[in-house]
Amino acid sequence: MKRFRRGGGVASAALLTLALLAGCGKQDDWTEKDTNGGTGARKSGVPVSVDGLTKAADRVGPDGADRCPLPYDMKKAADAVGLSGRVGTRAASEGDTDAPVATAENERMARPGEGLADNPGALVSCAFHIGDEAVEVHTIATRKPRAESPLAPVIMSAGRLSLDGLTAYLKRTAASAPGEPVVTDSGACAVVRVKPVGAGDAALLVTAGDGGRTGLTAQQMTALTRALYAQTG
Repeated sequence: MKRFRRGGGVASAALLTLALLAGCGKQDDWTEKDTNGGTGARKSGVPVSVDGLTKAADRVGPDGADRCPLPYDMKKAADAVGLSGRVGTRAASEGDTDAPVATAENERMARPGEGLADNPGALVSCAFHIGDEAVEVHTIATRKPRAESPLAPVIMSAGRLSLDGLTAYLKRTAASAPGEPVVTDSGACAVVRVKPVGAGDAALLVTAGDGGRTGLTAQQMTALTRALYAQTG
């Protein structure tokens, strides 16, 4: 699974679909904290808003970083779900290569016409593994709903969805309550809405495996996404 990168592009048909799905969301609080390599002890931080995630994306930069700037403790999440295997950053297949642990995008990096230029906000994507299973956590916040819209290409790929399937899936995510994961039929992709501080909209997209194929069951993916969501509050 390739992480969302600047210049990845979104099909115009997908953008049209997403525009038709735009709606309103409720808001609440969650907290930005730094971590030791994305899997260690948390440190105190400042409340996260669209602006807070934008600053986190600036820290990652356009070339990526070797640490996740967000508070996810993947081992804790895996243990809560009962998943076994060594937990670490990057996909296991990437080993000790130069592949970044984190990639990011925000409205200042976005080119005209890209999702985060049209709906300003920020995205930070962090790569982990549980055993041989690649797991990616995409955290996105935008000034207007729907926050998951710029992630349409990732959702289509990880969920192995057609355009019609994407439309139906995003209607489900739009109707879901914050904290309620929505998993694709493939079981390899889940979105959970997050209530951000102040104005805006936010979501987590969790993907597992590669090319829309994963060894996790839909129930495990739901539980893992819920465990990661719990770390945002």
